[in-house]
Amino acid sequence: MKNILTITALFLLISCSEENKNENSKSVKTEAAANLTSDYTYSLGDVTVKWTAFKHSARAQVGGEFKSAEVLGFKESNNLNTSISGVSFKIPVSSTSTNDKVRDYKVVNSFFKTMVSTEFITGKIISIDENGEGKLSINMNGNEVEKVFKWDMDQTTKEIYIKTSIDVLNWEAKSSLDALNEVCLEQHTGPDGKNVLWPNVDITVIADL
Repeated sequence: MKNILTITALFLLISCSEENKNENSKSVKTEAAANLTSDYTYSLGDVTVKWTAFKHSARAQVGGEFKSAEVLGFKESNNLNTSISGVSFKIPVSSTSTNDKVRDYKVVNSFFKTMVSTEFITGKIISIDENGEGKLSINMNGNEVEKVFKWDMDQTTKEIYIKTSIDVLNWEAKSSLDALNEVCLEQHTGPDGKNVLWPNVDITVIADL
């Protein structure tokens, strides 16, 4: 799993779910970043990317996944910054999966395929620091946007948790968001009768190092 990594759930999927897809998060003991260099040699294993999107006025949570992505540029090292900085990813939007084929079709065709150059979502890790923060870039809809992320390391399993939140409007994707909302009108209408699909998506990347 060093080159082509299966990625469970990544950036910017917006579900048309009839029901909330609340996922039970794995409880782990994490420690704040202290030192990027250690006696341990970091080696890239499994990568999981989870996301949470929101619908209805009450911001009901929904989720999904990408089944695959290509990750390049990871360097085995005892310095986390050396290992991760510069890593790039390439995610085929056709690998969208929400455990509902009809919903997957809507996400791919009404959201991604109404954008510019959306066969893949691409990006890279720009930097990571000792204070539990870092910066990454995401390319989508013909726009590159940089985002700050937070990170923690599970010192027992050597899993790194990278967390950020995005707003798809920053990628000028309002028309795509509206198109998806239109085909999922019933599912995105809450108990108050209002049709709402939020542009915000929370993302957690878990990488086994």
